[in-house]
Amino acid sequence: MIRLRPLTLGALIVALLLLVLYTAAFIAFPRAMGKDFLLDFDVFYLVSEMNAEGSLYRAYVPELFLERQASPLWPNSPKMYWSYPPPFNFVIAPLSLVAAPLSYALFMIATGAFAVLVLRRLSGEGFHTVAILFCPMALLIIKSGQNSFLTGGLVGLACLLAMQSSRWAGLPLGLMAIKPHLALGVGIWSLLTRRWGLAALSLGTVTAISGLATLAFGPGIWPASLGGIADTAEVLEGGGFAYYRMTSIYASARSLGIGHDMAMALHLAAAILALASLAWVVARGPAAGLVLGYAVVVSTLLSPYNYDYDLAMLAAAAGLLLPALARHAGAVEKGVLIGTVLLASYYGMIVTEFYDTILGEEAYLAHPPVSLVGPVMIIAACLLLRILQRARDAGEESLPEALDRVDRPGRGPRSGPARGEPSLQA
Repeated sequence: MIRLRPLTLGALIVALLLLVLYTAAFIAFPRAMGKDFLLDFDVFYLVSEMNAEGSLYRAYVPELFLERQASPLWPNSPKMYWSYPPPFNFVIAPLSLVAAPLSYALFMIATGAFAVLVLRRLSGEGFHTVAILFCPMALLIIKSGQNSFLTGGLVGLACLLAMQSSRWAGLPLGLMAIKPHLALGVGIWSLLTRRWGLAALSLGTVTAISGLATLAFGPGIWPASLGGIADTAEVLEGGGFAYYRMTSIYASARSLGIGHDMAMALHLAAAILALASLAWVVARGPAAGLVLGYAVVVSTLLSPYNYDYDLAMLAAAAGLLLPALARHAGAVEKGVLIGTVLLASYYGMIVTEFYDTILGEEAYLAHPPVSLVGPVMIIAACLLLRILQRARDAGEESLPEALDRVDRPGRGPRSGPARGEPSLQA
């Protein structure tokens, strides 16, 4: 386990805040700073403005949304599409209440702080290790202005509350209706482990937030959203997305020149195997926290439409799995798992910079880069299965389960530590 000195940890936080401020300045002064493309946050802000104007539905129509993006300020911007489910519009609705640079800074700091607080509690003594491992992912999220701190924090909070047997664990899981494909593994875990209360509250939350979306944005938001999803699926099939930035088996197959139907068949086969492996892990009976950590990993393998920044939720899996990995993973296995996180964080950024500054657009069109993260994620999941089997044989438990038995201020312990087992404090 890595232990950072307070001065080092403080310097790390300051460095991330400075990157937030730099990106805010990048948004505020595009011409002066050479910004000739849209960030993901720019798109969030644009849709927020459209919502305030009463033209939210137009964001789901590619032709109209691309027309809205057209500007001499963004001559080199890739085409952006809006296919988020209606509940996600609650996330972006307030953004345009203030100027874009300030909105970006507030959004990044608020969601980042939420994710860090959740990860701190979930990871316990492994927090510094997880934080260092996922710093490159944080850089990716901050540079693009994505929502992954929020989604990763919600998944982590659902895991934390589930490990505490809290009746509220289904609430953050249900709030993942803003990006539901990222919560599928954890939702299926709740069914496989017969956590009916968690599953019921999650479903109830999805129903409630969907109903609120209907009231807030009108009943037409649903057919508009479904139309946007269908249009985006056509763009994905036609190669209109940067496959190398995506992390699915589908994207990897398409980047190798495999046709849509075969690529989707390969992806579905991999997703079914991932779900089968989750059922196998549940049946084998390792500690609940380890199974839940693996369920978070499985969540990242199910959708063909996953981007590198979506893997920020793996920080929650690392928080749950780290103690078992430290004890039962070999040096090569640890290297592969660390390398997987680093590849997911850096690969897209490095390839983008390489083509933008050295090879150029013609080289990109002639020889598009290969998507590597999906197959590497499958390899990492297979390694995790082996390591979890060793942990089960050794009677291993995850850190949150150990923490759950520790005295809390003002409360008595739920139960005493097992014989010969140290008490751990976060």
